[in-house]
Amino acid sequence: MSLTTQSTPPPDLNSAEKRRRRLLLMVLAGLSALLLFVLFLFARYLNQPEPLPELLPVPVEVNYPPHYLLSIYDVDGPIGVAVSPEGDRIYVTEMRGERLIKIFDKEGVFLDSFSPPRTTQGERSPVYIATDSRGRVYVTDRLQHAIFVYDRDGNYLDTILSPTLTLSEYVAKHTKTAPTPGSFSYDIFEEEVDCKDAEGGDLTLPRPDYALWAPLGIRFDSHDRMLLTDVTEDAHSVRVVPSDVVMSPDWLDFDLSAMQFGASGQGDGQFLFPNSAVDDAQGRVIVTDGNNGRLSVWDDQGAFLFHFGSGSGDGALSLPRGEAIDGRDRLHVVDAVGQNIKVYDFSGPEPAFLFAFGSMGVRDAQFNYPNDIALDDSGRLYVTDRENNRIQVWSY
Repeated sequence: MSLTTQSTPPPDLNSAEKRRRRLLLMVLAGLSALLLFVLFLFARYLNQPEPLPELLPVPVEVNYPPHYLLSIYDVDGPIGVAVSPEGDRIYVTEMRGERLIKIFDKEGVFLDSFSPPRTTQGERSPVYIATDSRGRVYVTDRLQHAIFVYDRDGNYLDTILSPTLTLSEYVAKHTKTAPTPGSFSYDIFEEEVDCKDAEGGDLTLPRPDYALWAPLGIRFDSHDRMLLTDVTEDAHSVRVVPSDVVMSPDWLDFDLSAMQFGASGQGDGQFLFPNSAVDDAQGRVIVTDGNNGRLSVWDDQGAFLFHFGSGSGDGALSLPRGEAIDGRDRLHVVDAVGQNIKVYDFSGPEPAFLFAFGSMGVRDAQFNYPNDIALDDSGRLYVTDRENNRIQVWSY
């Protein structure tokens, strides 16, 4: 009887090699696709800088805090901040030192500074600042009780003296001719206005009557409407000025009284030092109700809707000041006492707290009484860090 032993045939080396090659080709194909996708995102970012979720072919709704980038120094007690429409210039107001308005590029390089004509350091106190779609720069001044207007380079253009009067309008009524922008000047502490007559000669006019108003926060929405807070004693309110008034070829028939709402107090529909107003995609106007420690929300006709952000918890506000809203209706609110920026989702009927970023301190990404915030289209955020004498730059 003979025994036969069956042995397993040796593996087909050619088949194993083929499998390895197929696997290697699959890995290389995946890496190539990933590289092409990264190159696509990079090219798209160069063409139109945006936060990463907005760059993806299919939009992804991701909410995450921004990260700290850098700080811009050479400012003395910065209060207000604004960005040019092109995103290439940063404008900052100072509450100390010479009390100037300073211009930086987006990397923090100082470009220039300016101030209201004929005023000295002790006669001006610039607070909030904004730019319209034409690039004009608007600065509210606490001591002058006025809004000064400049071109993008800081050249003086005009002064809004009251809700119904500009300096150019005042000069035109006296000289019977429309003045050239910047050919006149005004200082509330002086008794005369310097201007030119119809022939171009030097002329002085009596100072216009003192206006009983106190413009504070100023913003422009995507429709070029001006949203202005007014902290006149015992008459705190918000004004919404139509774009046809702001964008008029001249301001010789000026009127800011189209829509005004609010009153002084702590109840519904009342403010205690409203600092800033912005609108969301639903047309609601959201006001930082500073000393009431809350947000006040109104409809597009100026009717009060609700308060938000008071009380306790992560989303509660202590002393809200500046605010800015992005294209996803995420509202960024500077909490000066909370020493951080709180972000809320205003895309639905009811707002919701998303996250906060920043903490108290003197190091990078820490604040010491922040006051205002501005956003650009690339996802950068600029925050005035008042007591640290800097502007912090963050990015999504």
